[in-house]
Amino acid sequence: MGEKTINKRIYLMSFLVLLFLMVGSVAAAEVQDNSTSTATPSSDNSVITTSSDNSAVTASATNDNKGNDQTKNVSFNVNVNYEYANDKEQVTPDFHIFADDTEVKFEKTFNTADNNYVLKLNNVSVDKFNITALTSGYKSQSKIIESSQKDITFDLKATDAYKLGRTITVAADKAIDFTNADKVLVVTSAGVAKYNGKTSEEAIEGVLNYGDKISYTDVLMLRDSAVDPIDFAFIVKKGSKLNMVVYENASTKYSYLGTISEDMSRSQWNQYFKSIKGSNAWSFASLANGWNAGVSREVLQEAAFHGHICEGTLGGYSIVQALLQYYPPVKETRMDGGSPGDITSYKILGVPGGSDDDAAMFFLDATVGKIGYVGIDTTATGATENMIGFIRWNANEHTGDLIIMTFDSNKTKADFKKETGINPDEGSLEELKYCTWWINKINKNPAELVTFLYEFTNLTEEQYYYLMGTASNVTQDEDHSIEAIDSHGLDLKYILEQNLPKATRTTTSQTTGTLNDNQMKQIGVKAAKKALDIYKKELGIDISKDDVDFAAFTSAGYVYLDNQETVLVRDGLYETLGTSLYSKNMLQYHQALWKPLWFAFIMRNPGSDDVYAAYLRYNPDGTFFVGNVNGSQVVNIGIDTLNDSAKLKEIQSTFMPDGNWFSIQTIANAWKADPDFDQIMSFLYHNHVCPGVQPGFFITDHIQKNYPLGENESYTYIASSTYCKDDSLTYILGISPGMGTFIVQKLPNQDVDSQYVPGATDEGALIIWDNELNVGRAVIVSFKWPVVDTSMYSTSEAKRATQIQAFIDMYKGNPNDKIQEDLVVETNEERWINQEQFEALKSGSGDLNTMSYIKGLPKVSKEDAIKSNQQSSSSDNNNTNTNTNTNTNTNSHNNAKSYTNTNTNTNRNSNINTNTNTRSSSRSSSYNTRTSADSATLSAGTTAQATADVGTVSEDQSTQENTEESTEQPAPSSGKAYEVSAEGESNPNYTNVGIAVVAVGLVGAIAGYGYMRGRKKE
Repeated sequence: MGEKTINKRIYLMSFLVLLFLMVGSVAAAEVQDNSTSTATPSSDNSVITTSSDNSAVTASATNDNKGNDQTKNVSFNVNVNYEYANDKEQVTPDFHIFADDTEVKFEKTFNTADNNYVLKLNNVSVDKFNITALTSGYKSQSKIIESSQKDITFDLKATDAYKLGRTITVAADKAIDFTNADKVLVVTSAGVAKYNGKTSEEAIEGVLNYGDKISYTDVLMLRDSAVDPIDFAFIVKKGSKLNMVVYENASTKYSYLGTISEDMSRSQWNQYFKSIKGSNAWSFASLANGWNAGVSREVLQEAAFHGHICEGTLGGYSIVQALLQYYPPVKETRMDGGSPGDITSYKILGVPGGSDDDAAMFFLDATVGKIGYVGIDTTATGATENMIGFIRWNANEHTGDLIIMTFDSNKTKADFKKETGINPDEGSLEELKYCTWWINKINKNPAELVTFLYEFTNLTEEQYYYLMGTASNVTQDEDHSIEAIDSHGLDLKYILEQNLPKATRTTTSQTTGTLNDNQMKQIGVKAAKKALDIYKKELGIDISKDDVDFAAFTSAGYVYLDNQETVLVRDGLYETLGTSLYSKNMLQYHQALWKPLWFAFIMRNPGSDDVYAAYLRYNPDGTFFVGNVNGSQVVNIGIDTLNDSAKLKEIQSTFMPDGNWFSIQTIANAWKADPDFDQIMSFLYHNHVCPGVQPGFFITDHIQKNYPLGENESYTYIASSTYCKDDSLTYILGISPGMGTFIVQKLPNQDVDSQYVPGATDEGALIIWDNELNVGRAVIVSFKWPVVDTSMYSTSEAKRATQIQAFIDMYKGNPNDKIQEDLVVETNEERWINQEQFEALKSGSGDLNTMSYIKGLPKVSKEDAIKSNQQSSSSDNNNTNTNTNTNTNTNSHNNAKSYTNTNTNTNRNSNINTNTNTRSSSRSSSYNTRTSADSATLSAGTTAQATADVGTVSEDQSTQENTEESTEQPAPSSGKAYEVSAEGESNPNYTNVGIAVVAVGLVGAIAGYGYMRGRKKE
């Protein structure tokens, strides 16, 4: 073939490529010009209605004879109908208006005469608008409207979950009569649990919207996983009577209707328990009777997180109250108007399996993900499940106090039996009475039932890290450093060998406030009204009730006010603003009991990066501190502000001076992106959003997809690389230390570098345990971080927000052009294990390393693992004596575990598979790797050198609250910090780039042309 012929072919090919590119551009332009403008809906199930002739509509400006734009005022009379007619009195619709893909500002007023809304648009220069009506629990609806059209009607249809909640609530009312009840309580597993492939929080919104008889804070949401069944229990109190109706597994037919009082007969209890097919029988009974007995609302909230009320739940609360009375946090003195910051922090040393561990973590906000808890089975060292160790650590002084406490179960039960003549171990009814007795005691003096076993001081840094573990070396000074070491938890033998001096208790007296329930609720009302006034004054905006783009963030419900719980403050917010956790616009931040009572009122704009905030703190004298920056009480805290280091410093010093700026802004900017409910709940439990919390979502997805639970099976997770993601694992996988299903053995970094996925970390070990056969499968879970381009921003705050947005998009399945390389989740080294091996893994005793231990196990069949149990049972089983004493409670609580301690009699296994609700998800639990040629790309974890380029604590973080992430960060290369790190540069292959450009052009031409043809056919 001649050179001329080759050249001609090259020219011909070039011409064809250019021709296709032109055709693609024209096709795309034609499609764009003929597209129907739509609003950004808040629901995946939005219904979009175009104009009546179904023709393409574009907004057009009107001109005078001189070509100048003319503006005008336009108003629409809007009627909104709901699938449930009485919702018209219960909820207020919200609207979004767009013209030519640009948001249009408007005024909304309610016309009482016509029972409709008037939307007024001032100074507009277009004739056609896209108006969307939306309300939580309903599918949004959009219509293209001409300016000449005055009357508009929207007919909103409820979501599947909302219908479920409303239908069951109507049935429950008919069954047990809410109207004549003194009080109504609702306990449900709806929320994170999936219904028709989606989280089911809107079912609870349907319950709340049914009427005024059910208070916002009288709804308890059990912490369950996505694959758990959706159950509801409605309890009414009328005088001394306590009746309940239960609906299980999203059925509208009840499983049980009758009494649930602790005074019910044995035959009534047996009938109740026989009627409940799932695992929530003890949950419903214990929570109902605790509520009836007047237990603290904070305890009810923690019990819903844990799954039930029991001796351990109440004991854990009592222990925390006694700890704070005698060893309160040491706080700095603040003179600048902010709340005093904590000089000390609490670390918890627990023995998993005792419910008190969950209570301690919950009330102190010392979670696994914040590196606040270490728990392995240290009973071989002399510890017991009812023991908890607390380290009050002063990071500045490198020293601390070590306090070991317990509640003496045997003594307490003996006291109860002596006072009442009832044996609490006789059965579940007796245990209900025992819990009521506990509640009466702790309502008067929580410390009465607590024993201080050991009180030590002058704990050294070496001793601290021996107990808590450290993933990387800790340098004290040039001559002294502590090598990375795995955690040893509550190693009582080691602790007693240290001969530490005795600590001194604080002797200051505690005063208790005198606010009644209504006064507490009024704090929420006043805060909400003050926020509305601020937004009206600052931005000229009238915010209406149920506004989907306005949210109340608060510490209410977790923090105490003069030793009084603040749960009812949320009722005031709900009644005033219509905001709720279940509509995802009352976000209740997990905080320690002694933190300030604060409110952040956040407004987002659809289609915009702006996030506005007003900040209030309630002062002990009944006044409010209001945040202010240069005279402004509303501040934009969106991405542009996050990228302005000077403004960030100003905001933290004068606008949010209480050390919670990081928590508020990260969740606020994540909330703007409308994350899924399970993500929101994890963010709130973790107290902030960071890239570090995100792996838990994808690991959970991988586990539930690849290792679904069978009958009698449950998950146990042993964390070897601990950081923020362990809080999201805790919340959405249905595991926890208090349930005995989350073990924490922190290992050094070199022990968790993955050999399976280059650049990944072995995060922990998952055991899928068969409680009936006493065998299980153990696997190692590995995670590799994605690579996200954050080069367009200069501050770590803005870079982090970009990473968070990328993770939210990955989880929702949305495209994000900043994701350069996907994350990877893998499980390896699957082994069948027997009872003895399972106990060894949970104990982490001696030099046992979880990862090495699993890798060293022989590969045997399930049958061989069962046989090995039988062979060793005669010599190893020493639990026979306690079995007969615990059988009654174990069966009645549906607990598949057979622990010998008295506390675990009430532990239910929430992972027992009674679910017939199949989870569907479009998300993949394993992600293919894409290579990046972008030298400005950043990832959550790469090389130490690259991370140093960004900095682990940047200038715009220096004044944030001392969180675990900022004081004890993992090694930069580990990818566990919430900070970003840089990806190394790679040289692009320009030949490949050219080919890629041509390919994209061809695909664009074909796709554009095809789409144009498709549009013409419609």
